[in-house]
Amino acid sequence: KQWYQRRVRGTCLLLSLAFSHILCDVYVRPKKAFIFGGNGQIGSAVVQKLLKDNYEITALNRGSNYYNSKTDIAPKVSVIHCDRFKGLKAYCPAFMTYLAENPHVDVVIDLNAYTTKYMKHSTELFSTINVGVYVFISPDNVYDVTIKRHHGPTRETDTERPEDKEEYQKYADTDKFGHFKLLAEEQLISSGLPYLIFRAPDVIGAKDTSSKFWIYHMWVKYYETLRTPIHMPYQIKQLVSSYVYLDDLVTAIMKGIEGETRNEVFNIAFKEPITLTTLLLEISSILDSPISFDHEVTTDSSYHLYPSSARGQLDISKAETLLGFKPTPLKSAVRKTVQFYEKAQSTFDDERYKVVTELSNAIGTDKTRVKFLSMVQAEAIAGRKVRDEL
Repeated sequence: KQWYQRRVRGTCLLLSLAFSHILCDVYVRPKKAFIFGGNGQIGSAVVQKLLKDNYEITALNRGSNYYNSKTDIAPKVSVIHCDRFKGLKAYCPAFMTYLAENPHVDVVIDLNAYTTKYMKHSTELFSTINVGVYVFISPDNVYDVTIKRHHGPTRETDTERPEDKEEYQKYADTDKFGHFKLLAEEQLISSGLPYLIFRAPDVIGAKDTSSKFWIYHMWVKYYETLRTPIHMPYQIKQLVSSYVYLDDLVTAIMKGIEGETRNEVFNIAFKEPITLTTLLLEISSILDSPISFDHEVTTDSSYHLYPSSARGQLDISKAETLLGFKPTPLKSAVRKTVQFYEKAQSTFDDERYKVVTELSNAIGTDKTRVKFLSMVQAEAIAGRKVRDEL
């Protein structure tokens, strides 16, 4: 298909006859993408990649803006402001108009479907038109509510649910978020639409709307000022988990969209087994800021942000085989992410304020809090001055 489209584009360029534009219009229609979300960390990165690949994009979201999505994303896509969770058919007339005017959509990307109900709403409506592939981004928390019957990294097939109702509910209650996301997956799989599901662990990369990485970044960077050992409960100290680099996740999604593989589920993560200790020491090394840990705190009393899932490392061999997935080495990904947040400190004032406020309230004393806030502010002003001079 791609070869044929390139051949027709070449024909259109060579022909100078009056009907050449008709050939282009008929055989090389613009690729269309519809995205639920599109303004958060993963969504904005996916949108940027789709734009580079010449997709016409329509995004449905509630109108929230993070980092520079208001200037970098919103003007370049068609946006439907709507809360899908109130009901697409009843409360989103612009969405229903979109379906009526677009009998074919190459890809639907769903970043926020939650439980059976909301996935069913969207898949039933998109079933009324021709959809090339429905892509769902799901968390690795889904594995926390299922049975694993082997040792080693978790595979995509490790989603067996207990048959006993009480046992099923017991597993579901351990992670409600994972439970509802797995329900959404199950609904998509049964919908009849061609689908791809990408299961992602905690994401490391630019423009993190959860602020987790930047908070740890700040804690490490201003360790001497905050004078609080980084909380590391004993249960988490040696817990091997998976993380994923944002750029790798987006690359895998695009490989899936542009490829021929359909109706598959993929784990996307770093190749290396990672502990929270490993990750924080890597940040410490890059920033040249020595740190220590407090292992006396408990998981209930401590302030820790990673990992989100307790299941452990993910097996990514399926993505490597079917998608040609090649994850970035951890050291390189962490370095690039640290570099982004170093620049972000003098660029994104609202997000920086959110990070320093949360961190100082969580671990700071009255004395260290004032010093910490003043140091961050001073460095942000200095960075902005240097940038303006350049």
